[in-house]
Amino acid sequence: MEGGEPIALTTEEIDALLEGHDLPEGESQYKFFRPTSDAVERWVEYAKGSHDCFYLGLSDIDKKMRGVWPSDVLVVTGRAHSGKSAVILSAMARNLLEDPDFHGVIYTPDEPEILVVSKLYALLYQRNLAEVEEALRTEDEIVLNEIREAKDGFLDRVKIFPNALSFPDMSEAMRECEDYWQVKPRFVMVDFLEQLPGAAGYEGVSTVLKGLKEWSETENLPVALIHQSGKGSTRGQSRGMDDGKFNADEYAILQLNVFRQRDNPKLSDAERRVHSVSVSLDLCKNKRPPCHVTNPPIDYFMDPQCGLVREYYESDIPGDDRWVE
Repeated sequence: MEGGEPIALTTEEIDALLEGHDLPEGESQYKFFRPTSDAVERWVEYAKGSHDCFYLGLSDIDKKMRGVWPSDVLVVTGRAHSGKSAVILSAMARNLLEDPDFHGVIYTPDEPEILVVSKLYALLYQRNLAEVEEALRTEDEIVLNEIREAKDGFLDRVKIFPNALSFPDMSEAMRECEDYWQVKPRFVMVDFLEQLPGAAGYEGVSTVLKGLKEWSETENLPVALIHQSGKGSTRGQSRGMDDGKFNADEYAILQLNVFRQRDNPKLSDAERRVHSVSVSLDLCKNKRPPCHVTNPPIDYFMDPQCGLVREYYESDIPGDDRWVE
């Protein structure tokens, strides 16, 4: 530059300056910066009902949450065997049945792959697994055909990783899924928090939760995280945002507490019969304005044969105590 006047570079000079700095098509030269207009466009797309949002298929809860959006973390808390995983697996089964383009990934160091895949099969076909396994031993053709159909159809659109993977390894696993399916998965379930590497004690859980929130942002996917209730939890009740161990709501956009009212020792015999097949959901945190929550919690039907969680109708109320524990 001479006398403050800019000097125009030749095409050859520009090419020389850019040599070695070519960017893949669609990628930014910036590491952190993205125009706010990108976020506006994504917001408008999701608000219009984009299929990228994940819905549970439980109308009242879905209306309040308006879906789990890409980069959201939904923390699902509850005591052991309260139905936390069943709520999310039922939602995945519903999405698989209703949307042929739905693909999902499950990271589940808590359970072996064959157990999770058998649960999904039971939910998809509303089957009692004990009866299915007996049918397999007798080579029942109806069940065998169902399993063949599921193996090459519904269940081929789900990948289950039964390992405690680091976030970089989870991302690598996602790329492998995309390569296999040739599409991006639409939803991720993590079961459960304290099985992830480093998630021990308050500091460890907080660090891993923060990491998962950042991971969901990077992957731009809705994530449901299963988490155990703290020691102060009450059987058959919800403690709101205090329910999860180690303040697990810290980085959650949404928190859903799951509990079984049948475990409440104060129920009458008639109430215990009604709730022998119910599961209660308390949406106690919702950061998406106007931030609707459930008050009181909502009861849903949990099929005692296959574990499917769905709307609870009067006709579902048992006529006897067969399911009372």
